[in-house]
Amino acid sequence: MDIKGVEKSILSDPLLLRLSTIAKNRKVPIFLVGGYIRNRLLGIDRNDYDFTLPREETHLISHIEEALQIHFFMIGKEERNTLTYRWMDKERSIDLSLFQGQTIEEDLQRRDFTINAIAYSLKDGTFHWVDRALEDIEDKVIRAVSTQSVDLDPLRMLRAVRYLCTLTGFSLDKNLTKEISIKRDRLLKVPGERIKMELDRILLSPHPFLGMRTLYELGLLLTIFPEFKGLETLGQGPYHHLNVLSHSLLMIEKISWAVRWLSLNQFSFTLSEEDWLSLFYSTLFHDLGKQETLTKDENGAIHFYYHESFSSQMAEKIMERLRFSTTMKKRITHLIQNHMRILNLNRETKDNALKRLVNQVGDEVPLLVLHTLADKEASRGILSIQIDEVVEAHCLKILQFFKERMIVHPPVLITGHDIIALGYRPGPKVGEILNFIREKQIEGEIKSREEAIQVLKERFGEGNRGAGFR
Repeated sequence: MDIKGVEKSILSDPLLLRLSTIAKNRKVPIFLVGGYIRNRLLGIDRNDYDFTLPREETHLISHIEEALQIHFFMIGKEERNTLTYRWMDKERSIDLSLFQGQTIEEDLQRRDFTINAIAYSLKDGTFHWVDRALEDIEDKVIRAVSTQSVDLDPLRMLRAVRYLCTLTGFSLDKNLTKEISIKRDRLLKVPGERIKMELDRILLSPHPFLGMRTLYELGLLLTIFPEFKGLETLGQGPYHHLNVLSHSLLMIEKISWAVRWLSLNQFSFTLSEEDWLSLFYSTLFHDLGKQETLTKDENGAIHFYYHESFSSQMAEKIMERLRFSTTMKKRITHLIQNHMRILNLNRETKDNALKRLVNQVGDEVPLLVLHTLADKEASRGILSIQIDEVVEAHCLKILQFFKERMIVHPPVLITGHDIIALGYRPGPKVGEILNFIREKQIEGEIKSREEAIQVLKERFGEGNRGAGFR
């Protein structure tokens, strides 16, 4: 391993040079640890910095903030030894923690994996690492530092899978795999928001399907989501070639196919991290309700009527447990509730119906289209192939209507005040009338305020007072 090359990189980094000056002038050991050194040894150039210093030197944090012209915020909890001082912007991230133990050697022994248990002293220019650290980086093996590693923080089981998805060519050590299988239930004591943070990182990694599949193989997926257990052996009939759980996991992989397919058909869009997470989680949860709605007709055909509603309700409970934000919960349940809309359309569906769908689904249309295409591609049963052309054609048309903002989001022609002036009392009826007028606008039947008023009068009358529009 080119440890000298890493030292050269450290000494040429302006940020590290500033901290090295502080460490030497104040005679305080500041250590660069973990990911930065590992990445440089692997030839990966990322501006992610991790530092640690003795607990008795916390006063140095303010000097570091001043030298780097930053202000840390704190995450984690001191009593759990997870307290971290963090700063980040679009180009860099900086994490600073305090020693776990009295010395850097003790600290490294309490870290998660050997590939991260390596440090460089900015005070005296020396490297420190645990046994097999350099060998495991070279051999691309994710190995626990000690048999106590998982005990110290059970979340490290998920973190191991995250590294598997983010570090190209790495594999899990067999002893670590065995330990995870034995200790997986310890995740149940980890706060939901910490679990979600690691799941987010896995899903946002370059290989989300590998991550989800590995979580399942290790028994971690069903530990986190016991609701999935009823999907493992649940068959789905001639439209599918996999059980429900395998189908949902395969959809994670097919989302990348859907993005490429749309790009080849002249549709591409930029998705935020929240967009991707909403799409991935809705994919994982979209068929949860099938275990509650399975029926067979007189011919033995399998049906899952209204499973979207059941899936949405079950997903809501999971998201409460894992502390999803209110916004993300709404987006995910909205996608789940609508995930059959495009798949259920037939060859004769008119453009007006597609425009109504765009209006009703709203800003989530691109995610729904990606979800639909991935769902179709992950099905591949005997009958599913027959609907490929229809589904794909509808997806392209729907995206076209979504892009035509004046059609999809037409100007407001009448308001609730106008309807009340006609004689209707404030309440749900006003919303019903507004939705009706908007749908007719989208379908092209109403193009002006005058036409909107006329259609409203013909359809709903003039309310109770007979007052006209002004």
